[in-house]
Amino acid sequence: MSLDYLPYLPAFLGVLIAIAIAAGAWALDRNRREALLTWCAQHGWSYVGAEDSLASRWSGTPFGTGERRRVRNVMRGSVGDRPALAFDYSYVTSSTDAKGSRSTSTHRFAVVAVGLPVPLPRLEVTPDNIFRRAASAIGLGAEDIHLESEEFNRRFRVTCPDRKFAFDVLHPRLMQMLLHAPALAWRFDGAELLSWEDGRIQPDAALVRAMMLASVIDTVPSYLWKDRGFDPPP
Repeated sequence: MSLDYLPYLPAFLGVLIAIAIAAGAWALDRNRREALLTWCAQHGWSYVGAEDSLASRWSGTPFGTGERRRVRNVMRGSVGDRPALAFDYSYVTSSTDAKGSRSTSTHRFAVVAVGLPVPLPRLEVTPDNIFRRAASAIGLGAEDIHLESEEFNRRFRVTCPDRKFAFDVLHPRLMQMLLHAPALAWRFDGAELLSWEDGRIQPDAALVRAMMLASVIDTVPSYLWKDRGFDPPP
């Protein structure tokens, strides 16, 4: 038997392994799509699938950075009378080491957004940590806004170009609600209040997160809506 093929064996095996990995990933994605479709059917939501136009709809974390920005597994529904959507968002970054070898990393986020009756000024609230504090201390990123609650200031970072609006929205009742709820990163961004976290959408958790966002919207003082031409119901 000729052994002329032996030099090509590693490459051949590499191709087989790559095919097997791709087939496995495809099967997992198919099963996940089916699970999301089933969940949507049970909860009165609709499964849209891919909608890459959403990647450019908002700015700020986690949007506006990286390459190959993708929006997948979009689910649309409502919480109460507010429109809501949830989806998987990903982008790719690349780096080159000292030897000139280039590598890529895929960053994945689970995003939830709830619609607002009218757009509100940009206000972002994120769980605080030592890295964000260090960045703020050396002048990286936006300046933090400190509110009346020291406990809230320790737990969360607040950024907003309009300090009065931040104080009006983050009144004592909302701060207490956020202190007693799971830590959540959220931002008023255009006509939505959106939230993001690392990983992929888990529909039950996404629904809970959408309900929390709706609760935040419900606490916005009525005069802030009226100032922007919307008269909220009692």
